[in-house]
Amino acid sequence: MSIRTTALYLLPLALLANAAGAFSENIRPDETKAYVSNAPVTVQWMGQIESRQLSESSGLAASNFHEDILWSINDSGSNAELFALTVRGEHVGRWPIDLPKPSDWEAMESFRWRGKNYLLIADIGDNFATRGSVSYIILEEPDIKTLAVSAVLQPLVSQRFVYPGGPRDSEAIAVDPLREQILVLTKRTRPPELYRLPLSSVESHELQAQAAQAQPITASYVASLQGFEKPEVADVDFYGRIWKYLGMPTGMSIANNRLLVTTLEHAYLFDLDALETPPVRLTLPFAGQREAIAFAKDQDDQAYVSHERRYGLRAADIYRLILSPIRDGQLPSNETR
Repeated sequence: MSIRTTALYLLPLALLANAAGAFSENIRPDETKAYVSNAPVTVQWMGQIESRQLSESSGLAASNFHEDILWSINDSGSNAELFALTVRGEHVGRWPIDLPKPSDWEAMESFRWRGKNYLLIADIGDNFATRGSVSYIILEEPDIKTLAVSAVLQPLVSQRFVYPGGPRDSEAIAVDPLREQILVLTKRTRPPELYRLPLSSVESHELQAQAAQAQPITASYVASLQGFEKPEVADVDFYGRIWKYLGMPTGMSIANNRLLVTTLEHAYLFDLDALETPPVRLTLPFAGQREAIAFAKDQDDQAYVSHERRYGLRAADIYRLILSPIRDGQLPSNETR
């Protein structure tokens, strides 16, 4: 592992917005005021993703073994590989998974279920809605302290699935061990649609040395999630070509009753017991294409987000979000302005 010194900046959101130009080419100093609000979140810049091979951190998951370790994957066009990095972005390792080359890996999640730690990786990207089925794999989370450099990781579960209304594009998946379900959130439907898959497939496959592709199952529709802001035409000059994608979900994570979703512009916090309730908007500074979000180990008030290394070049950042405390089991106020 290559170790380097990384400066940590813990700033209220307003101060972060004013300072963001120091480490982001996408924010001009005279425009940061648009991203200042009283949303209940503090943003901490942790560092840059060190591995140049991790060019698009399309999925992100916190290790359930170590508080300072994150897992990540590349997007479409890459081999089936799992990356480990510290929460500061320092490279820890890179391991192949015994699978064919994925079609479009877009999301991942870590979870603990019935005494074991797992990672779920989802091949669910479908930009043109042409795939007959999409899929996910589940593997037992390796412990980097005992994982050999030459190890090849074996999936326990390889499950294809379809949507009841036809193909959907998605970049967001999360596991809810309390309700024994896997949730998938669509990207291009307005509003985004939430679908459910059973988590019980882990138990039925966990003794297999290597998973074979199971017959596809059909996801169950759960709800259409309201509350995502639509991009305004007035913003096109600031955001450029990604303007029309700003409100699309690019990552999702679950901790206890909290469902946390990120878009390119903001993050949104939902209550799993009241999905019809408008979410809390967490106003974030714009720092390039945000790819993934993951709750921190054993925390429902801290999360990490990752960004794309644009064109495979330049810097890709890791941020930590610190959410306001939960009071009386309720989400924070939805007032953000």
